[in-house]
Amino acid sequence: MRQFLFFVAILVVFVLADQMATTSSGFSVILHDNGRWELYQNNSKVRDVRESTLPADAKATISIQYESYEKLRKNLRLALEADLAVEEEIEDSLRTLPKGGIIHFCVPTKQLNKRTSRSLTYTIWAGGKTPIYQETISDETAVASDETGVSYLLSVPVYGRPKVKNMTARVENKAGKQSIDFDVPIQE
Repeated sequence: MRQFLFFVAILVVFVLADQMATTSSGFSVILHDNGRWELYQNNSKVRDVRESTLPADAKATISIQYESYEKLRKNLRLALEADLAVEEEIEDSLRTLPKGGIIHFCVPTKQLNKRTSRSLTYTIWAGGKTPIYQETISDETAVASDETGVSYLLSVPVYGRPKVKNMTARVENKAGKQSIDFDVPIQE
């Protein structure tokens, strides 16, 4: 009778314990007795993307800065007047400014690392499904901005006046399959 109870106890433990299973795509999962499941973290096919597992040099804080046409115009006029330029020269220079302003993709300078540069794809949409700008460039091309501690990864002039109130910008790491989207409010 004791052996029978021991066998029943072992059977109950196996029935109530978490079980391993393999999905049709080859991932190992843990099936819990309460009906929930999770990916098995020691599986070579699963990447752990929790914040604590990312190396410090893989993290980046990318932001967007937008400079309107009016701000660009005012700053250029002040700079040319300070250099004692004549009015005709100032007007010629102002005609070259992009009517939609400039969108800057920014990163803190301390996060740039020449040894571990990455290539990112930058895309901008002005409404619609077709991007108005897309380019893949390396972090190595970043330049220091006027703001202390901030570097521009890329500056994109918007030559036409956008007909939308918000443009959409995306920064994408195609190798790592990561992306982040930004709404860029257009200021008049």
